[in-house]
Amino acid sequence: MKLIFIRHGEPDHVHNTLTEQGFKEVEALANAYKSLKFKEIYCSPLERAKLTAEAFLKPHHREPIYLDWLQEFSHMVKVPYDQNKVQNWDFLPSFFTKQEAFYRDDLYLDTEVMKSADINKYYQEVVDSFDQLLAKHGYVREGRYYRVKESSTDTLVFVCHLGIMSVIMSHLMGIPYVVLTQSFICLPSGVTTIVTEEREKGIAQFRCLEYGNVDHLKQAKIIPSFHGRFCEIYDSDERH
Repeated sequence: MKLIFIRHGEPDHVHNTLTEQGFKEVEALANAYKSLKFKEIYCSPLERAKLTAEAFLKPHHREPIYLDWLQEFSHMVKVPYDQNKVQNWDFLPSFFTKQEAFYRDDLYLDTEVMKSADINKYYQEVVDSFDQLLAKHGYVREGRYYRVKESSTDTLVFVCHLGIMSVIMSHLMGIPYVVLTQSFICLPSGVTTIVTEEREKGIAQFRCLEYGNVDHLKQAKIIPSFHGRFCEIYDSDERH
């Protein structure tokens, strides 16, 4: 089985849509993947994801299946360095790197920071929903791997967001999602591909083949968006 995660195009949060750049990105995405064969496409109900899915599906004449739990994993937590709450997967490096528990998948959800917004509950709701979906396609979660009830070469597409994609990847690969979001950036309209490997009969694990691929933008001569990134050097006008 192959799982393809597509991050939405560059968002215009103020107007709840995509930017001009974002619409160009998803058009290039649709052109590059117009021959892709897939079993189902699942989509976040948020407008930026819906617009991305609609553009992607034009060549396929298909409709997405909207799932509430695919919307952005947006839960604000308390941190000691800011009087305002911050996103649960976006911390300043000087704080994040000193939290040893954040690097352990058996501890990070039980830290005081995560408890401040009951993140463990929201995390379990997402991964339980994801596992129920995979079970319908023949793969049943058992410990840290999946029991294969029925082998499949189907492709499932998910149009969603950086945070929720990282949550799902963390579940599949046993890596804390905050490590993924602090260390990797999937730029808008980026494509991440994950595939099952069945080295032992009846047992499957997932492996990432590519993360945040933006070849479709390069082919269309579109410069990838800076959205989601931070300044490369401190003394710059880029986002801090």
